[in-house]
Amino acid sequence: MLCFFLTFVSYNRNMQRFGSRSQTAVAVMAGLTGIGLAFFTSRSGSKLLRRFLSSSKRPTWDMTVRVARNESQCVALVNDLKRDIDICKVLGFDCEWVKVENVRHPVALLQLASHEGRCGLFQIHLYSSVPTPLQELLEDTTIMKVGVDPFHDAKYLSNDYGINVTGTYDIRHLVDKEVAGSLASIVYTELDVKLPKNVAVRVSNWEAEELSEEQQVYAANDALASLLAFNKLIDKKVKVPFFSTKEDQWKKIHDHCAPLIDIRYVEKTKNVQHALPPSQNPILPLERDQSGQPKATNPTLLGKRSYTSIPYRKTPLYDNAFMLAPDGSTLCTCDFKKAEWYVSKGLATVVETEPMKIQLNFQPKVNRSLNGPSAEYYTIAKENRCVVCGREDSYVRKKIVPHEYRKHFPECMKNHQCHDILLLCAHCHVRSNISDHSLRVELSRQCNAPLASEENVKVTEDKTNKSIRSAARALLNKSNKLPEKRRKELINMLSDIFQTEITSDLLESLKDIDISITNQSYAPHGLTVVEHFAKGGIRGLMNLEKMWREHFLKVMEPKYLPPLWSVNHYHEHEKEFYFDSEFLEKIKFISESKRIPVERQH
Repeated sequence: MLCFFLTFVSYNRNMQRFGSRSQTAVAVMAGLTGIGLAFFTSRSGSKLLRRFLSSSKRPTWDMTVRVARNESQCVALVNDLKRDIDICKVLGFDCEWVKVENVRHPVALLQLASHEGRCGLFQIHLYSSVPTPLQELLEDTTIMKVGVDPFHDAKYLSNDYGINVTGTYDIRHLVDKEVAGSLASIVYTELDVKLPKNVAVRVSNWEAEELSEEQQVYAANDALASLLAFNKLIDKKVKVPFFSTKEDQWKKIHDHCAPLIDIRYVEKTKNVQHALPPSQNPILPLERDQSGQPKATNPTLLGKRSYTSIPYRKTPLYDNAFMLAPDGSTLCTCDFKKAEWYVSKGLATVVETEPMKIQLNFQPKVNRSLNGPSAEYYTIAKENRCVVCGREDSYVRKKIVPHEYRKHFPECMKNHQCHDILLLCAHCHVRSNISDHSLRVELSRQCNAPLASEENVKVTEDKTNKSIRSAARALLNKSNKLPEKRRKELINMLSDIFQTEITSDLLESLKDIDISITNQSYAPHGLTVVEHFAKGGIRGLMNLEKMWREHFLKVMEPKYLPPLWSVNHYHEHEKEFYFDSEFLEKIKFISESKRIPVERQH
C-alpha cells in the first residue's frame, strides 16, 4: 500500500516531462514497480524473501556483537541500546551461567538485543557492582524483555545481584498450541531458520574473562532470535492501521502483551507431531530444571499452554457500608455481609440505605486513646481499583507486609490490619511480588536469616533410605521387566546394607520406608527476621512494618492510595496505649513461644 502511494507521488511529479506515450510507459513501469515492491513488503512476499535469504537454514540476520567486560563499557553499551529502543521499547533477553556438580553459580552473562541488530553481552560477574544505568534499564517497567523463560532469568538476576527485572514476556504466550516450546523450535517454525545449539558451547565456561567467538555468537543468537521471533509472532496477533505512527503501533503491541507481562509460562507436555527436523531433536531444551539450566528433553513432548494462575476478584472488595456507634459517630466501614449479620442478630439497625449505614445497639469496646489519622483511616470509604495504575476491572489483594513475617507477630499486630492490605491489578501484583524479593534478600543479610534453599529447608531426604526404597519398589513391581544384571545389582546392594537374605516380606517392609530427615538447624526466614526486630521492643516491630510500607511506595509508586494511608500508621505516640502488658510479655518471650520444635521424623 505504501509502495503504491510513493510510486503514485513520483509518477505525478514527472508527468509534465513526458508526452502521452511516454506518460503511458511511465505509468506502466511505475505500476509494475509498485506491485513488485508491494509484494515483497507484504506478508507473503516478505515470507518468500525471508525463505530465499535463509535457504541455507542458518541464521542470516545482521547483528553487531559487543562485549562489556567492565563498568564503563557496560554504561556505554546500555546508552546505545536505549537509543535503539526510543520508540519500540522491546529487547531480546537471555542469561548464561555455570553449573558445577548440579549447583548453579551466579549469572555470568546477560544478553540484550535490539531491533537494530545490536547484541550486548554483559559479563556481569566481572563487575565490582552493577552499574546504575544497567539496573535502571532492567527495572524499567515500560521496556519489554522478551525470550523463552525470561521469568526464571529475571529471578536469578534478583537472587544473585538484587536487580528487580520487570517487563519480562515469554514469547511462548504468542505461540499456537501445537508448536514446540523451545526457542530453537519457535525460530525454526516462525523464521524457517535452524538456531545452532552446540551442546559443547552451551555447557562451556561462561565465567571466562575472554569469551570465545563461538560463545559470543551463541549468546548473541539466543537474544536476537528471541526478539525476531517475537516480532514475527506479534505481527500475526496485532493488526495496526497501515499509516499509523510507530508510537501508535507500539502502543497496540504493548497493550496486547500487557496482561501477560511478568507472568510465568508453564508448559504441560502433550504428545503431538513435533515441528523440528530430526537433526535438531537431541538438543531441544523444552524446559529448565530447578536451577534454571535447560534440560535436554524428548522433543516429541511438545506444548499445551498453561499459565501460573493469579486468583483475582472481579467483584468489589469494598462495599463501604458504614458502622455507627450508639451516639452516631462513625466507627468504621465494613462489607454488606457483615452489616447484614449485625442487623439479623438484632445488634444493629439500618439508619440509611444509600450509602448503607447501620447503628449499633450496644457500646462497643473501643480504645478511645486511638484517635487521629490512624483511627480515621478506617472510617473513610475506599475505592475499588488498583492503587498503582488505577485499573478497575480486576482486583488482587496485596499484603504490604508479607504473611511470612506478619504471622509471627503478636495477635494485637495481626488483627484488623486492613491498612496493610491494598488492591492491585493482576499485572501490578506480579510486579510487586517480584520487587519484594530484593527486600527479603536485604533482611536475610541484615538479620542472618537465610532464605529457603537446598541447605535451609525444614525436611531433607535421606539419600540412603531413598535408594533402599527405590530398589525395593523396583524388585517388587518391575522384577520381571528388569535386566537380570540390574536385578542382581539391586539385590546385592540391599544384602550389603542389611546383611541378610532379601525376601518378599523384607521388600514389602522397605518399599514405604521413611526417607525424610528434619533439619535440626532449620529456622524459617520470617521467624528469624521477626525475632531480630523484636529485640528492639515495640519500636523494633514498628520499624519492620515501616520498612515494608516504604519499600512498596518506592518500587511501585502508587498513584491511587486511599486517603490517610501512611507508612507510620499506628506508629504515632498514641500507639503506646495500644500495646498492653500481654503484648510486652510476648515481645519478651517471642523467640521461645514461636520457635518451631525440631525432631527427627520416623
